[in-house]
Amino acid sequence: MSKVVLEQSHGGEDFSYDQDSTSSTDTEEYLDLADLNDFMDCNTAPIWQTDKQKVIESLIENCCDNTSFKELEILTSMLGFVDALRKKVWPVIAQSNGILERSSSEEIKHHHYYNQVVLDVKRILKRFPPVVSFIGKTNLVNQLPTKISCINDYFKHPIFHSSKINDESSIEGYFCSKKKILFLYCYNIYDTNTLVMLDKHEDTLFEKGFLHYFSNLRDTSTRHLLFLFLVSHICVVTNASSSFDLNYIQLFKTLDSVRTKLQGSVAEVLKTVPGLPKDWLTLGRLCSPRVLFYFEQRPPVLDENLKSLQHLMEDQIYRLLRKCRVITNVCTNSLFAIPSNQEFVFFKPKQQDRFTFLLELLNDTFEIGNESPNDFREFLSQHITLAQTEGFSDNVGRHVGPSIFVLPPARVWFDAAFKLFDFFTNSTANGLKGFQLLRSILDVEGQFSEARCLKVLPLALAAYQENLPSHYSSQYHENKKTQAKALLSSHGRGPAVQKFLGRLDTECDRFWRNGRRMCEFPSIIGNPCIQPVHRVHAEESSDSKLPVLPHMSGVRYVSACSCGRRQANREDPYDVEYANSGFYRLIEEECCGRLRHVTFPIFKPSSDHFEPANLKGASKSMHFARDVEKLITGTEDLSLGPDENEFPALSVDHLSQVAADDHEESQTSLGKGEAAEAIDEDNLMEIAGTHELPAVSTRDFSTTEYLPCMLHVNSPSGILPRYSSWSLVCLGSSSLYSHNAGLSDQPGFLAGSGFLLPWDIPVRLHHNESNGLDGRRTHNLGYSGKGKRVKQGQHEFTVKIFIGVEYECPRGHRFMSSSPGRILKATGAGLVKDSAQLITQNDVPLYLPCPCPYNRGGKALIAQLMRLHVVTPKAAVHVTVDPKVRPAPPPCPEFVTGFTEPIQLSPSSYWILRFPYVYEDENQIYTHPKENARAAQHGYLLKGTCGVMELANE
Repeated sequence: MSKVVLEQSHGGEDFSYDQDSTSSTDTEEYLDLADLNDFMDCNTAPIWQTDKQKVIESLIENCCDNTSFKELEILTSMLGFVDALRKKVWPVIAQSNGILERSSSEEIKHHHYYNQVVLDVKRILKRFPPVVSFIGKTNLVNQLPTKISCINDYFKHPIFHSSKINDESSIEGYFCSKKKILFLYCYNIYDTNTLVMLDKHEDTLFEKGFLHYFSNLRDTSTRHLLFLFLVSHICVVTNASSSFDLNYIQLFKTLDSVRTKLQGSVAEVLKTVPGLPKDWLTLGRLCSPRVLFYFEQRPPVLDENLKSLQHLMEDQIYRLLRKCRVITNVCTNSLFAIPSNQEFVFFKPKQQDRFTFLLELLNDTFEIGNESPNDFREFLSQHITLAQTEGFSDNVGRHVGPSIFVLPPARVWFDAAFKLFDFFTNSTANGLKGFQLLRSILDVEGQFSEARCLKVLPLALAAYQENLPSHYSSQYHENKKTQAKALLSSHGRGPAVQKFLGRLDTECDRFWRNGRRMCEFPSIIGNPCIQPVHRVHAEESSDSKLPVLPHMSGVRYVSACSCGRRQANREDPYDVEYANSGFYRLIEEECCGRLRHVTFPIFKPSSDHFEPANLKGASKSMHFARDVEKLITGTEDLSLGPDENEFPALSVDHLSQVAADDHEESQTSLGKGEAAEAIDEDNLMEIAGTHELPAVSTRDFSTTEYLPCMLHVNSPSGILPRYSSWSLVCLGSSSLYSHNAGLSDQPGFLAGSGFLLPWDIPVRLHHNESNGLDGRRTHNLGYSGKGKRVKQGQHEFTVKIFIGVEYECPRGHRFMSSSPGRILKATGAGLVKDSAQLITQNDVPLYLPCPCPYNRGGKALIAQLMRLHVVTPKAAVHVTVDPKVRPAPPPCPEFVTGFTEPIQLSPSSYWILRFPYVYEDENQIYTHPKENARAAQHGYLLKGTCGVMELANE
């Protein structure tokens, strides 16, 4: 902020300016008219004033009789006092011989000369004194600036004591009523004290840059300087050294150019000032101010040569200013004028500290010592006296007109000064051509930076828009913006780079949001939707102009059906129902739809009005992985499986059939989708079902509310899910599997891994023991031990069961496990040396790194436990399955099928239990682990899944 401050004089007299004062009386108007017409606009005193002075002087000499007193009273009451005779006239009129007694305020107001004195004071105030302004540069740090010390030197009194600066640029002043002089000084960015103060604005400097911030300060300071040139009669320009600063020439040219551009606007402001002299309105300023130069440091010369050096400096400055056309013959056309026959250069005699200054002031008060011959008061007083009496006429040449010099009334000056100051500091006037010219001249670095960045900005925008797809993700958008910003930063220069980086960021965002944004809604696995921004349902309350489209990430996986005989491309799932049931229901129409299935417990509504159950203490939120670090940009990267011609995408109506006769061809075809090997997937599997359903508890199930997630051991009782995430299907007779040939009708298995593990179980039959309620007996698994004698009435034999734990990776690669955490590897002749005992008696990992040879970069895909193969024997036993899956470390719940008892599988049959693709409880959806090294320890199929039950005797 900038300010104008007028300080109180040291003599105790206050200079007040009242804009709301009332109009003068008839006598006052007569005196004002005489002052304006005969005193201020003339170079000599008027005739009536000279005659009045002679008459009063003669009456003062002959004031012995009453007649003289009466004539003096009449004369002074008609024409008023002259300033020089004031001290002589008042004692004579009061008849006190120079001694006046103090009277009360009431006595003073009732005195018959009171009104005359009031008119006299007002008239003196209306004769406004000349204005002297101090501008320029100083280099004193933590001391009084030169502009303040000049005023103190003039008065021989410390008018200003402090050098503390609160604003970057401001104007302060001092009015002396004794000498009738108004002093103004401006401290701004050209002072060292102000530059030191910039450390307080560290945050602003860091945000906007030094050049931008400094150019703003220079603009404000230069406006204040131009204001002083318009309202001053004398301008003292200080120099920080003993030589003339050539930078002043450029500053003066700038001020003159801006003044010429703003002359019309200044005239419009001055028209609003009542009582403004016509010459001031025409010229736009009081006069062409006279400029004096004050040098802060004294040159290294002797005292007797200092005056000669001043004259040489005057000649040098005059030639420089004339050569640069800063001053001309007609001072009205110039920013300022230089006197032709008076001194205008002053060198400070010597450097003085504050103590020395006060000591010399004390000596001067008591008349100790002689006054210095090189006194600044004497140097400045000659110009002030000329301004008070005759005015300045600094035109040179033969054919020049008269100079304009105006001493306006105080009320008019202050009114005009305040309005001009508001005009120069008001931000609404920044659009004027003069201020724009000022900004362009001062901020050369900024103008170059603006022009350079303005030229580079289209190139950066073109770099952003190059090879853009029809719609793209936010990460791709940010990458393109980073490239464009790098181009702008490398070719742009100066402080405007940050400003244009912001413009570039805004333009790129606007271009992206204008129909090119990608939906990016994450799938269950975490892949973003690559469709344009859209609505999923027409009744959504979002923007009605958006199209209605399903979510699609563009990522496709290869998955086998429930029986494993067909493979098809599946879309990246966006809901659990499609992942665990919808996809397999579609593919079953052409594959295993005619096979025997086990029906799992699901919700059956009793009416059309039903809703999900409100589960206390659990908020159904999908905290699945939404990691979108790698966006799919190419069509090849969008598929994790084989070529689309080999495994077409699964549609609602059709599924493509995959030939599985040649196992080696299947291996080759599965490697074609290696471009998207960075996509990982978690698949969770559980075992459930039998053709003979076990007994379900007698609890009543709700027919109006359904479970909004999968069943687990902590699920509330009496509520079932709307669909089953498990599948149990019988392929047919046990003869379909050949232990020597392996799984010949199952595509996608890795070489040497398509075999089931034999499981030999000794079984004892108790013929004489009573049967259970259902006519069957259940026996523990395991061997009874060789060489152990069998009791009478018992019969022991060995049952061979074939079991296979199948894993499937997102590319469709399938393999069996020989033991927890190990991949099955059969010999070249198809011999399997491993047994299934380790599989059945231990927890089986739910995830394993896939050993497929198409993984790039050393990062293997994660395969998920998806199926359990069981070939039951031709014996009087039932094989049972009761799967429990914990897909993540505790406190993750254990997911179950919904049956209260183990599922019994029919003898001499080939059964396949398909596990869920994903697992969901009330709080979250469980995904695969992020680290392949710890995938085997993430989730488990708990032990006790398989068992054997004896058939009852008929």
